[in-house]
Amino acid sequence: MSQKGRTVLRTIRISSELDKIIQKDAKDRRLSVNALISTIMTRYTEWDRFNERFGIISLKREAFGQIINMLDGEEIISVAKDIGEEVPKQFILFWFKKLTLEKYLAYISLVCRYAYFAEYELEINGTDYTISLIHDLGMKWSQFLGKWIETGIKTTIGIIPTYDVTKGSVVIRFHV
Repeated sequence: MSQKGRTVLRTIRISSELDKIIQKDAKDRRLSVNALISTIMTRYTEWDRFNERFGIISLKREAFGQIINMLDGEEIISVAKDIGEEVPKQFILFWFKKLTLEKYLAYISLVCRYAYFAEYELEINGTDYTISLIHDLGMKWSQFLGKWIETGIKTTIGIIPTYDVTKGSVVIRFHV
């Protein structure tokens, strides 16, 4: 959903306090103020503007890890399956207006980038696809991610993937 193509010059007024914060953060990140503002605007258009509509909450990573670890293996799989059957389809139709493999992969990329589910990498070799996810939330989160994506891609696109999990990674494979 990133906005590509020509750029547009836009002039805005902001408070001096906000300007100081933006300038400091841009300097700390070794970015121009323009690049930081563009990054902020991209995040808004791709993610933040939908959060309120979908009831997204922010939760400290440590607290989330504790919640996940309270569930047993069967509960994790059950929750992942339930969420995978409904949520991806809802988000994709709302964001992209059509259910395609390309849009499903864009959805996973956005969730990983902005909700910090995992580091996401996609490899396409002809008609063979491999999604690699790396995270630091443990085996139960890996099990959740594997089942969530397996169920989501199956119910949304009709593709049945396979997946392997370790304590800090998930690898999903499928053929189209």
